[in-house]
Amino acid sequence: MLEKLSKRIASEIKRADPDGPGSVEVLTYSIGIKLNWYTGLMLTVLFGWVLGDILNALLAFFSFVALRKFSGGFHFRSLTFCAVFSATLFASIPLIHLGHDGTLLLTSITVLVVLWVAPRKSEDLNPSGLDPYLKWISLAIVLVNFILQSPTIALSFTAQAVLLLPIWKGGEQR
Repeated sequence: MLEKLSKRIASEIKRADPDGPGSVEVLTYSIGIKLNWYTGLMLTVLFGWVLGDILNALLAFFSFVALRKFSGGFHFRSLTFCAVFSATLFASIPLIHLGHDGTLLLTSITVLVVLWVAPRKSEDLNPSGLDPYLKWISLAIVLVNFILQSPTIALSFTAQAVLLLPIWKGGEQR
């Protein structure tokens, strides 16, 4: 659904400005990424409201996004599935109650995973001067939770760490 919508928007942009920058394919890709992000955010708010904890659902969303930006990882082939699955995950995370020890354990496991495999496919992730530092930026982001000790952030970071593992087939690494 999001793929079709992004293609339709890109085609309309190209029809209105045929000489504008970017091909329909490039526009479709960049519009799709933005639609996915905003749809995921809106669904996270909606599902968080339904489940009774919008703020922690948003904390899960933004902590996941912050780590993912620098660490990369598995992507679902469908943007629509990604948005719905992610929002469901983020809204559900606040329902899981970790104690102090569970929070520290999950944060520690995430540190090890990030040290082991991050970043995944960094050339597609952030083609910039930051590439040599992506692992260390990802690690610093995770280490902040040893100070905050947030169970929501620990679970969100752990979910992102799982997507770094080289076990995924049928999707894309980025």
